[in-house]
Formats: sequence, structure tokens, C-alpha cells
Amino acid sequence: MSAMQAQPPARYAARNAHASSKRPDCAFGSARRGRLQVCVLKNTANKLDSHIRQRTNASASSSSSSSSSSSSSMSAVDVPHLVALLVDLAHESCHIIRNVTKNGTLGVKDKGGSTTLAGEYVMDAQTEADRQVESTVLAAIRTAFPAVDIVAEEESEGMLARPDDEKVGKTIATRDLAQRHPSAVDALDAVWPPELRVALPADDVVVFIDPLDGTNEYANGARECVTCLYGVAYRGRPIAGVIGQPFPEILSDDDTTAATAAPRIVWGGSGVGVHGINEAQQTSLPKPPPFRAAINRNLRDPRQEPVMERLGPATEEVKISATGYHFLKILERRVHVQIMLRRASKKWDSCAGEALLTAAGGFVGDSVGRRYVYSARPDCIQNLCGLVSMGSAEWYDDVFSVTRQVAEEQAEEGVGPLKEYWPYDVEDPSVEQQF
Repeated sequence: MSAMQAQPPARYAARNAHASSKRPDCAFGSARRGRLQVCVLKNTANKLDSHIRQRTNASASSSSSSSSSSSSSMSAVDVPHLVALLVDLAHESCHIIRNVTKNGTLGVKDKGGSTTLAGEYVMDAQTEADRQVESTVLAAIRTAFPAVDIVAEEESEGMLARPDDEKVGKTIATRDLAQRHPSAVDALDAVWPPELRVALPADDVVVFIDPLDGTNEYANGARECVTCLYGVAYRGRPIAGVIGQPFPEILSDDDTTAATAAPRIVWGGSGVGVHGINEAQQTSLPKPPPFRAAINRNLRDPRQEPVMERLGPATEEVKISATGYHFLKILERRVHVQIMLRRASKKWDSCAGEALLTAAGGFVGDSVGRRYVYSARPDCIQNLCGLVSMGSAEWYDDVFSVTRQVAEEQAEEGVGPLKEYWPYDVEDPSVEQQF
């Protein structure tokens, strides 16, 4: 099956024409709808070795001195090589998480949580697995791509109380072809679109790192919802994503293979489709409504229940607090949408998933349908206006007409003018367009 990108309905496109001047120029605005691509690994090491040499030779400057050539390569990003590294890192990350879990000492810390509508406190957990994974990933990326901006969860929140694991990270970054994981080799040889087969300016590329998504669930004993999320953005738009799942999903109550099966890695992006989701993992959801929705376990926004009610009679809910897992469920066609109507997620939660869903024909935006811009600016890290994801861009109006209507009604009942009610009262520089 082939995979193509999707474009929001005409109504969104019309609004886009009047977008804020803050929006960066993006070379990947056009897209087409399609289905997930199922990848078959058929590449040989000799073929890929030749392929890599050709790419390296093509990007080198024949007229530059050795020092200027080195400086140029340090400030440019080869996207296939970056994605291949992230795929390798996802495999390593999954093994780190499994080892920490097996050892039984999670080393849980509370970074500072929040309360639900019922007044219950929910921590924001960090574990030893978070710390080990992020240290390794940061060291590897900074070794291979030192000029690229990285926005990583624990480091950004000042909670990475350990130096980069230089030994492990540098080893992964400098692996030769024979040491690469087969799926990383496949990412190298994928048919990337022409605009991503050239070296991109490092200043325009940002990598978003969530070392362990679903940490609260993990700390409380859940396993299959745990993921590691690595996303790549170019000029503000997600173009590639990697999701690692250390504990493969248990497909039935009598399935005991998940604990010993190899980790699952899903990767893809603009022009290359989505790899790592096979047909056996996909279901055939009936066309909505009603919608089957993935939501967080704890209710913290008064709009959540009325929105769910209006999305269709008998709307089903999958309650689990793990954004990466929500993205996987959409890609597997087990849910139609993911809805988070509050300011909770960060760009490291959504970048990888948005790149994959867009490549598969879906859409990701804030709680009222505006796209986010992904940059390394500290004031752009939070998704201040919520996060809504869907498996098909064709459902854009069906979903966002409901979320807007509920916001408008609650504004009239509470604060008055809509512009004074969340998310319309938020001046978020990462929102592509203010209504």
C-alpha cells in the first residue's frame, strides 16, 4: 500500500491564507490523502553502502578546502541519516527501558503535578529510564549533528541530573553500516522526496525528544502504553517521526509474547509514508460518527464530557494518559481521534506523531483546529491551546465544529466574550493562526 500526505479541508486552507506573519516559510505545505504504507525490508548491505557513498559525495563541495568542507557539513543536515540515527536510538532506548524495568528500581521522581476536576493530585513522574534514555540520545545526536537544535523533555525542564552518556551515545552515533539496525538501514535507503534528499540548513531543523512518554502510567505498572518519541521539524513543520514501543501490544488476554517480543519501531514522514505498522495490527473501524476517541485517564477540563457526547451517540473512549500511545492507536485504526482539551502536552509529545499522522492522511492541531509551529524557542515548547489528532483530515469539520461550539457556549455562560475564554484568550506564538 502507498502512503500519502493529507491536506485539511478547504475551509482550513482558506483561513490559512490569512495566517499570522509569525508563521515560518514551510516547503512541505502541499499533501495528498492516502493510506499507511507497509514496508518490506529487502535492501542489501552492499547496495546501501554504495548508496551512502553516493549521497556523501554528492553533498561534498569539490572546490572547498578540507576545513571549510568540514564546517559546511557540520551546519547541514542529511534528513535520511538523521532519521536512521533516531531509529537506531529508538531501538537502544527501548532496550534501556526494558532493562530498567527488569531491574525493578524505577527511581520515580515527581516533577510537579496538577489536580483533576475532582480535586485529586496527579504527579508528573520521571524515572531512571527517562534519565538514561535522554542522556544517551542527547550524546548521540550532538555527536552526529552538533549544529542541530534539540528540545528534550528532561533537559528543557531542568530535570536531567546526569551528564550525557558519552560512551554509549557516541558509539551509536558512529556505528558503521554493518552495526545498524535493519530498520535504520531501511530508513537510509527509503525513497525520500527530492526536497529532503538535499542537505538542509541546520538552523532550520529542530529535533524533539521525549525519552519515555506515558511515564505516569509506567510508574503505576502499565507497560504497553510506554513509548519513546523522536520528531524532526523543518522550518516549523514536522517532517519525520520515530515512535519506539518497548513492550509490544498485548493483542488478547491469552497473548503472553509481549514481554519477550522485540520492541516495535514505527517511523516515517513527508513523502515516505509510515513504516512499522503491519496489516495484522490494523483494524477496520466503521466510518464515524460515532467516533472512537483516545483521551487521558484523568478529567481536567470542563469541556471534555460535552464534546465527547456531541461527537456522536455512544461515542467510545479509550482512557489512558500517554500521547504517543494515542498516536499508535490512530495509526493502527483502533481509534479515530485523540482529544486533549487542555494545556498539558508539549512539542516533544506531538512532533513525531504529527509527522507520522500527516504522512498517513491525518491531521493534528490545537483544540479548535489551528496548526502548531515547531521551533526551539522556549515560549513555543508548550501546546498551550490543547491537542487534537485524527486519522483522516476529512473529519476536520466534524470534530472541530463540536469543540468550537462547546467553547462558545461555555464562554457565554461564564466569562462572556469568546476572546476572553480559553483557548481564544491565549497569545501563543506557536499557534499558526489566531482566529
